[in-house]
Amino acid sequence: MFSAALIGIFTRPLAYSAFFWPANPVFLGLLIRFPRMRTASALWGAFSGYMIADLLTGNGLALAFILTMTNFVAVLSTISILVYIQNQFKYFKDGPQIIYPYIFALILGTLIGSTFAVNTIPYVPGTFMSKTQLLVDFTNWWSGEFLNAVIVLPLVLAFPKLIEIKHFFINKRSRSFNPFDALPFIAVILSMILTHSYYGPGALLYPLATLVWAASIYSLFNIAIINSFVCLTLYHSVSYLYLYDTTNSFLKEITSIRIGLAILGLATIVLCIISQNRKLLFKEIYYLANHDTLTDTMNRRSFIRLNEQRLTSKKYKEACFLMLDIDFFKKLNDNYGHHAGDIVLKKFADIVKENLRSEDLFCRHGGEEFVVLLSNVDKEEALMIAERIRVQLSETFIHIEQENPIKITVSMGVTHTYLPSRLELQQPINTADQALYRAKDSGRNCVVLA
Repeated sequence: MFSAALIGIFTRPLAYSAFFWPANPVFLGLLIRFPRMRTASALWGAFSGYMIADLLTGNGLALAFILTMTNFVAVLSTISILVYIQNQFKYFKDGPQIIYPYIFALILGTLIGSTFAVNTIPYVPGTFMSKTQLLVDFTNWWSGEFLNAVIVLPLVLAFPKLIEIKHFFINKRSRSFNPFDALPFIAVILSMILTHSYYGPGALLYPLATLVWAASIYSLFNIAIINSFVCLTLYHSVSYLYLYDTTNSFLKEITSIRIGLAILGLATIVLCIISQNRKLLFKEIYYLANHDTLTDTMNRRSFIRLNEQRLTSKKYKEACFLMLDIDFFKKLNDNYGHHAGDIVLKKFADIVKENLRSEDLFCRHGGEEFVVLLSNVDKEEALMIAERIRVQLSETFIHIEQENPIKITVSMGVTHTYLPSRLELQQPINTADQALYRAKDSGRNCVVLA
């Protein structure tokens, strides 16, 4: 908090409030993101950071104390309102509407903080706020607080977790860079140049189209970075131009600019959240359309589509098909019921997945019958994998509620083919299926190579 407060103080014009004050949104973001920080010791640490920063930069003790209390009133009011809304209205838990409590809380919290400011700061020795224009100071203080929150708070809330950062760098090499992904960002930069070169009443709208484009493409954290850059750059450029051209009404002009920028920034963040939510919803629907909901394995349609691609791909040199069938599954259903059968199918699928690689394809072919495609695997490796699955299944107890634990066995047929192949997909599957029937005829609980 000390560092964030110093940054704000260094942007403070002579005898006036700071041009940019990141301390409050940083403090608020930490309280929102890490509820364990809502303790007396953490609040005291933040209070000390505010106070020391003000005292070291020349403010008197009384003014530093009132300014710190003003910051605390704004932050604690906002977090209290936010927590109340989230606890009382479950509608805001999911989807695009998740941002609404943040907007309501920010508006009300900054209004409360601004009210406290204009009723205390003008009456402190060494103050920079006049007693004669409280309404102007109120709107100026509130607009500044709200804009600061729009610029900084999304950065704090959307900042990736440590595990996400590690995952990003681990998978960096496997991702290919698409030059077209940079186009929205380039467009944003060009719009900013245009804004600075051809300023006027509509200057704030120049980046709007490019921000909409970027919000529909980039992640929330990336948009938060772009949004902060745009708002800060416009804030500095447009404020300077109005300061140069305006004599008596600078405060009104700057308040108008701040509100306009806050609306622009909020609209971009809201659009990004809506876009991300739709992408997530599409992924969920696509996943459900291509997977069996009980066992979380691929369904036949998606399995056939991906297999046909692999059979003709030059990336793969050979492949093995495994046909798996749970032994005496109908008898198990009759004895324990279909609910028990569902539990067995889930456990069976989990055990098979444990023995497969991420690139292997695993499909529920129908009922208790499953099929696996092992890419770039020879006969010997395929038999080893199949035998490992068979042994693990035969040694695993499956608990079915109040019933005694049961064991299951599996029969498997294995076939091998070289790739790329002109064979139709059904041909190697039929060959593996025939090997499976031979395994059944051989007494079950075994693996047969076609």
